[in-house]
Amino acid sequence: MVHPKLDYQRHKISVHQYEAYRNMSPHELFDVLGRKYLNWSGPYRKVLDDMAPPYYHWFPGGTLNVFENLVGKHMNTLRRNKAALIWRGVNEEERTYTYQALGHEVLCLINGLLHLGVKKGTHVLIYLPDLPETVVAMLACASIGAIHINYHMAYSAESLAQRLQHCQAKFIITCDGVSFRSRGLKDVVNEALERIDYGIHHCVVVRRTGQNTLMRPKRDIWYDDLITDPEFATGAVYDPLRHADEPLFMLYTSTKSKQPRGVLHALAGYLMWAQFTTEVLFDLVDTDIFWNTSDLAWINGHTYSVYGPLALGTTLFLYEGAISYENTKGFFDYLDRYHVTVLFTNPSLLRSVMRAKSSKRYMNRSSNSLRLIGCGGEKLSEEVYNWAQYELTNKHNLPITQIWGQTETGGCLIAGVPGVVDFEDDTMMRPLPGVDARIIDHEGMPISAAEEPGRLVLASPLPSMLQDLYKDPVGYQQTFWKKFPQRTYFTTGDGAIYDDHANIDLTGRLDNVVSSGSGRRSIAEIEETVMTMRRIRECAAIVIDHPLQGYMLVTFCVLKDFRDESYRGKTLREIREHIIEDIGELNLPDKIRFTKYLPKTPDNRINRELLKEIALQMEGI
Repeated sequence: MVHPKLDYQRHKISVHQYEAYRNMSPHELFDVLGRKYLNWSGPYRKVLDDMAPPYYHWFPGGTLNVFENLVGKHMNTLRRNKAALIWRGVNEEERTYTYQALGHEVLCLINGLLHLGVKKGTHVLIYLPDLPETVVAMLACASIGAIHINYHMAYSAESLAQRLQHCQAKFIITCDGVSFRSRGLKDVVNEALERIDYGIHHCVVVRRTGQNTLMRPKRDIWYDDLITDPEFATGAVYDPLRHADEPLFMLYTSTKSKQPRGVLHALAGYLMWAQFTTEVLFDLVDTDIFWNTSDLAWINGHTYSVYGPLALGTTLFLYEGAISYENTKGFFDYLDRYHVTVLFTNPSLLRSVMRAKSSKRYMNRSSNSLRLIGCGGEKLSEEVYNWAQYELTNKHNLPITQIWGQTETGGCLIAGVPGVVDFEDDTMMRPLPGVDARIIDHEGMPISAAEEPGRLVLASPLPSMLQDLYKDPVGYQQTFWKKFPQRTYFTTGDGAIYDDHANIDLTGRLDNVVSSGSGRRSIAEIEETVMTMRRIRECAAIVIDHPLQGYMLVTFCVLKDFRDESYRGKTLREIREHIIEDIGELNLPDKIRFTKYLPKTPDNRINRELLKEIALQMEGI
């Protein structure tokens, strides 16, 4: 890419300070950052306990009050009257929470959950859209020491039941419904609860749409009743101090199979890294309005919509729905109405807005408020970069940084950092301070030559990394740490190359998982789901590059019999409905095509490379 030379002046971490961080040893750096970003109630004995690798414990012995570290510290300063959260619903409803109001509601929910029986270590599953109550629930669980498990509302009842069965959550927080889905979320939860073999204690339900909802007496409780009842919203007694290496939350991530994989993140290391990377990447000041378009159920929503920005005292804009081609007008309206200055999004969303803007409906719409954009989830194409630089705004010198991180890493590890040395090439990607990222070949040997493809690994542990896989210690070691016996590398599962300037260029996943701004989709899981249908003989899913979407997931199906076009159309509808019901609409392929046979290799495996060529021709690419 040929980019304009940018002269960005940093507001927070200066160029000099950033270079100083880069020159520190990891041990010294994490000690400095731990003291800078966390308020300790009890000192830690050392920065890292690595006596039993790959189980690493950060800041052992230290204790901290999570509520005070996230919200409480702002309630005793001038920030208490500053907007913490500006929320916009899909029905144009609007709510604003100051730090004082947000903290008060979190305290009320803490009391309510404690009275219901939630305690340290309790699993609480959150099945909600992007609501203020979702943020409050996460902060309340974190303050108590309960492990919150956010699960995206687009997943099906069957998928939700599998996760509940796996984590054995005894408490659920959901809502009656959302206006952009025909089926109520509480109905999905009720169906999932019928499929599990244990009983939950309580289900807390947020009133969102007012639709009729089946509530079981004593088990199901309305959220607003819980936080306003004086007997429940006050008076609970608990120990607010938590150990630094306790688990903070768990997230489910896609795998090669349908077996749930729960990623556990520890408290202090994650909170420290969330604040550090938020400040480094987005350079937020008190006057900024920050919008992260990622759903709260994903790791980006956790790190860069809740824990990082709120701990730093940022004003966060939160939209209930998703931006797409159809509601591009809302995208520009929100940028203008709320004067969003920093945006964290993904190239897929920008492509959708770009296509809508080029359709002449929004030719005159642009944003004059944005001063910085971060992009993650997939590679930023030159076309999208140029459009964002010259048409999304009127500034023509906007920093647009590429960001890479994973659910397993807890946040960003590799990025282009605004305003540091060599920033004139703003989509370059280099490891952040303390991150020892390397590219190796399939035998674990380092690669240094430019343009030679390899595997991205981390040569040393990081504070934000997953602590373990829930109920799967063998999988944790084998998946991430024992791929290369001759050296202890953390395997990311991503491919990468070095460019001519030693910058890292990500080339995509090396396993059967597709990463995008909306999360991960497992190709094997989609194929396995389709193959359970009695009409399907064979199935193969492949990913192709697409000039507008970035990538397209295409599924080829071979039918056991074929009668006429109406039979094929009915089968197509049934496949879509079956995928939505079994693993959720997020896993729907972009295209489902029928074929008489699948091309095979001499050893009778599906020839996926040939299928990709066929798909490209069928799409006219």
